[in-house]
Amino acid sequence: MRKPRSRWPALAATAVLTLMRGAPAEAAEPPAPPAADAPALDPATLLLFSVSLDNLTLSEGLGAYGDPADPLVPVGELARLLEADIDVLPPERRIVGRLGQARSSLLVDLSAGVARSAGRETPISAGDAAVTPTEIYLRVSQLRRLLGLEIEVADDELALRLHAREKFPVQARLERLANRPDGSQTGVEQDSLRVSEPYALFSPPGVDAILDTGVSAGDPNRSFRYDLRLAGDLLWSNFQGYLGSDEEGRATNARVLLQRRSIEGSMLGPLHAREVSLGDTYTPSLSIGPRSVSGRGFSFSTAPLEQTSVFNRIDLRGDLPPGFDVELYVNDVLRSSTNQAINGRFEFLDVPLSPGLNVLRVVTYGPRGERQEEVQVVNVGAGLLRPGEAQVQFGIVEQEHPVFQPRRVGRPLLGDTAVFASGGVRTVVSVNYGISSLATMSAGLARTPRPNGDAVSIYTLGLRGSILGMATQFDVGVDDNGGQAASLGAAGMWGPLSGVLRHAEYRDGFIDENNLGFNSQFEMRRRTEITVDSSLNLRGRIVPVSMRALRNEYAGGSYDFLAAARASSSVGQVLLSAGLEYQRQVYRPTPATEILRGYITATTFRGYTWQIRTSLDYDVLPNFKARFLALTVDRKLSDTWSVRFGLGQPLDDLDRWNVVLSSILATRYGDFALTGEYDNMDDDWRLAAQWNFGLGYDPARRRYDLMRTGPGTGGSVLFNAFIDENGDGVRQANEAPAPNVALDAGGQRGVLTGPDGRVFLTGLGGGPSSSVDVSLDRIDNPSVAAPPSKVRLRPRPGGVTRVDYPLRPTGGVAVKVELLRDDGARVGLASVRLQLVKDDGQVVDAVSEFDGSAIFDAVPVGAWRLRLDPRQAEKLRMRLTTEPAVKIAGDGEYAPDVAVQVRFDPAPPDTAVAKAGGGG
Repeated sequence: MRKPRSRWPALAATAVLTLMRGAPAEAAEPPAPPAADAPALDPATLLLFSVSLDNLTLSEGLGAYGDPADPLVPVGELARLLEADIDVLPPERRIVGRLGQARSSLLVDLSAGVARSAGRETPISAGDAAVTPTEIYLRVSQLRRLLGLEIEVADDELALRLHAREKFPVQARLERLANRPDGSQTGVEQDSLRVSEPYALFSPPGVDAILDTGVSAGDPNRSFRYDLRLAGDLLWSNFQGYLGSDEEGRATNARVLLQRRSIEGSMLGPLHAREVSLGDTYTPSLSIGPRSVSGRGFSFSTAPLEQTSVFNRIDLRGDLPPGFDVELYVNDVLRSSTNQAINGRFEFLDVPLSPGLNVLRVVTYGPRGERQEEVQVVNVGAGLLRPGEAQVQFGIVEQEHPVFQPRRVGRPLLGDTAVFASGGVRTVVSVNYGISSLATMSAGLARTPRPNGDAVSIYTLGLRGSILGMATQFDVGVDDNGGQAASLGAAGMWGPLSGVLRHAEYRDGFIDENNLGFNSQFEMRRRTEITVDSSLNLRGRIVPVSMRALRNEYAGGSYDFLAAARASSSVGQVLLSAGLEYQRQVYRPTPATEILRGYITATTFRGYTWQIRTSLDYDVLPNFKARFLALTVDRKLSDTWSVRFGLGQPLDDLDRWNVVLSSILATRYGDFALTGEYDNMDDDWRLAAQWNFGLGYDPARRRYDLMRTGPGTGGSVLFNAFIDENGDGVRQANEAPAPNVALDAGGQRGVLTGPDGRVFLTGLGGGPSSSVDVSLDRIDNPSVAAPPSKVRLRPRPGGVTRVDYPLRPTGGVAVKVELLRDDGARVGLASVRLQLVKDDGQVVDAVSEFDGSAIFDAVPVGAWRLRLDPRQAEKLRMRLTTEPAVKIAGDGEYAPDVAVQVRFDPAPPDTAVAKAGGGG
């Protein structure tokens, strides 16, 4: 595996406490959205299409809207039919996903008016899309380009015939098609059900554990290692803890954190903080000078989590259990990978971003064939705020010191010991303040420790602006030792290219910690850096490319130069990534050195059962040679059993190699793995057994349940489905459970509620939002009225969100509306709006068809009265001769048919024609 080569600062630094004021929820410079005014769906244009995929019928009733030749199709429902890895996010107006066995990326951002599929970018206009609270609709003409499907629209038959260019997951599991849901009634979507669990004083924590024991040829020949992660609510915040051991079972690393988040920015009074952390946390960085550093302390931020300045480089961190590999893709280009954990976490530091939308994809591969993917979309602009808006970031930590340090062995260093002290208190505060719509002021103050035991104060001031469509940045910094620095940056998009240029000058020993990789043995004078991203069209194949170059110059004429180029593309069913990195170092008086290295990686998820990854590292300069070849093959033999084979071969020494074989059994009580490793260089071998499991607390049963991993690192949901006989939304002791309600969430599909109507579902992650899709296709009595099928949550690590899902028994009634003519004849009357009304004010509507018939379906149980819609009745002077009573039993059967007669009253005299003239 390749290791990260550089460390980058966290989110952009900004300014002084005297400017602090409540920060609104969003930055002021979202792009003018071409698709922001997408039209609402017109219920009158509803079309019910049958859907087939290569002659396999997927649905008989997919609800679409608009032009029958190019209709608006629900992407979420279509993705579920195809079992495609696509997430539809209506509140964010986005669609993200991975397609095919090469896992090529998909992004649709309606707010920005763009769509990207496998590196190709196309515009999305207002007429191409529609958004409801729980669904996003796209025209078939757009879906053809985005999904890699041939879609034939037979508008005369109301049929969509899909022809896949490569196999979809639903085709890889043909045996499950027999259980596909029948077509269901569709229409304009209901609002989603939003459920949030308030922070508590205390909640029993969720736990994820890895226990590993083995025997080996070395000394000691026995090993035991554990890795524990737990999370839950404590003091009305979210507690996260970690404890890891060495190979002898001795605790060596620990981490604790109390954190509270608010997407709306409702914390710390007038500051409107969005995130507050206490414990093992991180300081913010400044645009010039201090970088983000960990330690025990306190921090808060009012900045939105998904917006940043184009001149900022971000830090990405997350949990990395033992034996896991993680890869970072930025805009479909592989940027870095690592299998090295620092206190139980991976770190990708100093990650540069491009102007506009950036799709960050962190892919984690586990030793038992696991594959997890987290996608974050970051909107990168000039960092401009609305006039009068302020954003504040603050942090104070004792750097390099966690809250608890069980042992001193293996303590990670921050970086170059000539730059970073191994202890001391670090304080950083920054503020951004919007001066006008085109200018934002930035200021910062920091106090950082130095390796000699002293501390230095740093002051920065800057301006962000927009000139002729280009984002610009100017910063100056000084320290109390007389050091000075200034930087100037520009960023923009020119046709297919997007780029960022930054130049900085340093004098009198000013240390810019953000310049990771510079040589601290020399005094820094200047640094120039340029990043360019684009997509090449190679005979119709789109290849995303990222290029970066930087030059550091030092006092005395020394310098170093680095240039790197990376590209990724899907070739058939394989995702290929390649990169080159050139370094030239001229440190006088030593001779110059040159290094040119490259890598090639290939990944495929063939047949959705074979997961194959391979990588090749090689040198070009100073001598051409292949360095290392790695191959990992995971094969899923069944839903519970999989095997792994891994090979590592140093190509500069063919007599050395290592091999890994594993057999993994996945059960409801966790994953059990038996692994054998052999390294022929040292004739070293190891046999190990590993158990990965989770402990989730079920608040309904008030006990812990043993399960697969997830409750200690992400959110969980306790779903409670029941038959709500009295309609109060609360489960009574005498109300029956609703088993076999199917849930899709957290990468799990078709999880069913048990005989008691409950199910505990974990693996929802710890992001700001998540969703659960509910299906009633498998319940015994589908004649129920249900809440919205999309449940939106705000999960947090270790938290359990309780979702009560009341199903009200329903029935139906058929009504015949007749016009009673003066001659006594009765004829069917179309387009009459009817209502069923209960004494408590509930109303159910229906409209009569061409023959006067109207169907009331999914009507809750109880006594109802039939009437005309009052507005239509008044306008047309209509009335029913009688308003009959209707009783809905709720057993799934229809009530006896009802026939009603309508009469039209004559218009009042002297109102049919207005009098001429006026005024007297």
